[in-house]
Amino acid sequence: MSEFGYGLDDLENIKTFVMKRFTVEDVFFEENVLSFVIKERTIKEPFKELVFDLRKIGYVPMAVQDKDRVLIRVFPYRRVAEKTSRMPLILFFVTMGTVLIDGYLRSASYADVFSRIFGRFSTMDILLNTLLFAVALMSIIGLHEFGHLLSAKASGMGATPPYFIPGVPGVMPTFGAVIFQKDPAINKDSLFDSGISGPITGFVVSIFVTIAAFLTANWLSVSEYEVVQTIIEKEGGVFLPSPLAFYLIRPIFGKPDMVPFFSTLGFAAWLGMVVTAINLFPAWQLDGGRIFRPLLSRKQYIIASYVSAIVLIMMGYFLLGILILLMSSRTPDIVPLDQVSPLSKKRKLALLGVIGILILTFVPLSF
Repeated sequence: MSEFGYGLDDLENIKTFVMKRFTVEDVFFEENVLSFVIKERTIKEPFKELVFDLRKIGYVPMAVQDKDRVLIRVFPYRRVAEKTSRMPLILFFVTMGTVLIDGYLRSASYADVFSRIFGRFSTMDILLNTLLFAVALMSIIGLHEFGHLLSAKASGMGATPPYFIPGVPGVMPTFGAVIFQKDPAINKDSLFDSGISGPITGFVVSIFVTIAAFLTANWLSVSEYEVVQTIIEKEGGVFLPSPLAFYLIRPIFGKPDMVPFFSTLGFAAWLGMVVTAINLFPAWQLDGGRIFRPLLSRKQYIIASYVSAIVLIMMGYFLLGILILLMSSRTPDIVPLDQVSPLSKKRKLALLGVIGILILTFVPLSF
């Protein structure tokens, strides 16, 4: 049996584990893969337990629908080795540096405009704004990835620490962060959870940052705001369109005849909203790919990636859309080990929340 990659002792252990969880109707090798035909059709929970059982002895099962029968195929599996690396910590500090520099540049620019009209803006104020900006932005990105990490752990999947990606100060201070899962998703539920956990966490943190931005904003009369707007536009600055969430939070603070002039904290909140929205698009490179894949066929999944890219290009996110479009020509499939069990009803219902968050946070830059 060694020619198939299974030791004799392993074969007995595998058979014992499978028969402990399921009623086995047939056992055979198909294309050198040990396969079991099982009687059960509802397999989500026992299959999950089987994954943990077989992982202990270096194997992984996959459940597939083969016409009118359910097959469990067992493969030799070597989990990604645990390695201690300083790279996540190094990237964190480098990214913190680019964010701080970017925050200082934006805070100094804000202080320049503000001081021309309303008086002196101290160096301490600039430094405070810089610090608040860095803490807010790194919290949004870091907790977004922490949400993914917690979801992976809860589903029994190993994951790396977040790898922050430094950006270019004055343009884009950071390009976010990523974690790498060490194990495949067990079922459609865990695949869905691994995708949605980050955007939900990021959205919640972005809401808190938005509230903080309103609290620290300088509230101007309409005439004062028009003066500020004129100065900024003359110097080549632009005013970013606000997400719907900003408009819904705004009435909480009253002052209907005043306009909030945000410090750099407002940009951090804006960026957090935009990153959350973009990540919900159903392209394989984004979190939305994992959210929507359990409900889409392979062909529909590929189409969704292309449509996402085209929509992002039309909405003004040209470079990102082009990147997704180019990479979608080789769209890898993301499938769980259990390809038989459906997505749970509560997760299907949660898709309404996903669409709601997308509506609240997405900001078209052009139309």
